[in-house]
Amino acid sequence: MSSEEKLRPAATQVVDLVLTEDCIYLDALPDAVEIEIVTPLSAVGRALDEGTPNELTQAVGLFLSCALPVAREMPGGLAEAVTELRFSLRAYAARSSAGR
Repeated sequence: MSSEEKLRPAATQVVDLVLTEDCIYLDALPDAVEIEIVTPLSAVGRALDEGTPNELTQAVGLFLSCALPVAREMPGGLAEAVTELRFSLRAYAARSSAGR
């Protein structure tokens, strides 16, 4: 499985976990977490739907820079998904720079 094939599912997992249509999970998040992650996570969702691989990596990077300061306040499942996304982005970045 390529590094992009790992990045997309990891990003999708976080988006699907938080940005559901019923908003129950989102509404249950601590306010500090919700405030920091909703807008950049929406950008990740758009990049997954319509963006290029470069746009996805940029959106994920922005999301992670906003999410990491509040990671300790996240519920366990979200914290784990964010950690997996962070490792997937690192692997993708390392593979991309090695291929240049």
